[in-house]
Amino acid sequence: MPLFQMLQKDHDEVKQLFSQIEKGGDREKLFSQLKDEVNLHQEVEEKFFYPALEKSNAEVREKVFESYEEHHVAKTVLKEFDKMSPSDERWKAKLMVLKELVEHHIEEEEKELFKMAKKALDKKQIQEITDKIEQRKSKAKSKS
Repeated sequence: MPLFQMLQKDHDEVKQLFSQIEKGGDREKLFSQLKDEVNLHQEVEEKFFYPALEKSNAEVREKVFESYEEHHVAKTVLKEFDKMSPSDERWKAKLMVLKELVEHHIEEEEKELFKMAKKALDKKQIQEITDKIEQRKSKAKSKS
């Protein structure tokens, strides 16, 4: 699967999990899936996608650094859930804040960073990144 389609598919899966949690699905199970998806997605972007873009122009680097920071904030909020029960009355509010953070990040990535990346990276680089991400995801899925 091409790189940008693969990353967008991850985004769509995360949005779907948020939606299922909001509709009253099994909070613990769905949130565990959400956390795993977000963590793996952030990992592959930070290890393979973003570093390739850091070598680009200042505008692209600035957007990449912003993306790293958005990941950091999302990770911080995700860790706070470890200390909470889904029955905690603040749990849903925290979930909505996480959803807003993640959806904002997704929107910027898809509308801005992907376009920048298509210009900054050549086909060979895109394929190398795709291959590395697919390998890492395959390894993660075989462990679960």
